[in-house]
Amino acid sequence: MDRIFKTEIEQGRRFEFGKNWKCFLTLLNEERIIEAENSLKDKLGLTDLEGKTFLDIGSESGLFSLAARRLGGRVHSLDYDPDSIACTEELKHCYCDRDSQWTIERGSVLDTDYLAALGQFDIVYSWGVLHHTGQMWKALENVIPLVANGGRLFISITRIYTTIFKNLCWWSWL
Repeated sequence: MDRIFKTEIEQGRRFEFGKNWKCFLTLLNEERIIEAENSLKDKLGLTDLEGKTFLDIGSESGLFSLAARRLGGRVHSLDYDPDSIACTEELKHCYCDRDSQWTIERGSVLDTDYLAALGQFDIVYSWGVLHHTGQMWKALENVIPLVANGGRLFISITRIYTTIFKNLCWWSWL
């Protein structure tokens, strides 16, 4: 996977988002973590994640994985970018070191065999990631089976209108 990732960077087909997330972590503080927790509670319509499994597809900085864990969820974080994985691991080390209820691994939302091995989750969360795969509809198709019966799917896709950026959020309870 590393060779493919590096080739995609060299060919200009992939941006190294993880390098940006490393800079973001230098600005992270308790206030921003609480803001992420409140955002999750608000968007998911829940007061906590106790007893729930949470899949963070494209964990980026790891902030929302951390927020989900602090809200009581059993968290699985995945990202394709090795620097993003390093950021997520750094947050876990700083805030939840040796926590067996939070796993982190490198994987691709386009790898159906990998995803099938993960099982299903009560909450499948992906903020601003799927459209960066170059195969957004395939990525979306791949994440839907990961949602457990009665679970929640929360996806955010960014659209560009000329020079104005707007976030479109879509979520569904399956």
